Amino acid sequence: MLQAIEAEISPDGQVTLLEPLHLAQRTRAVVTILTPIDEPVPARASGKALLDMLDSADFVTAQPGDPERMEREIAANRDAWGD
Repeated sequence: MLQAIEAEISPDGQVTLLEPLHLAQRTRAVVTILTPIDEPVPARASGKALLDMLDSADFVTAQPGDPERMEREIAANRDAWGD
């Protein structure tokens, strides 16, 4: 079973878990490095904030995107991996 927990890593490589972790046995892990802590992290929004945005005049009056242009951008991003 995959499980994700938040941790901080110091410049010397010391890992500090930010939530409890209980394992029954020695386990492998994959570490993904995110933005540095001193960089602002986007705030987690609530469901109410999302509903407010969907009801906003800016969203209601926004023009839909061009589906052909979007498909071209998706294809270009997909092909950018080069595999």
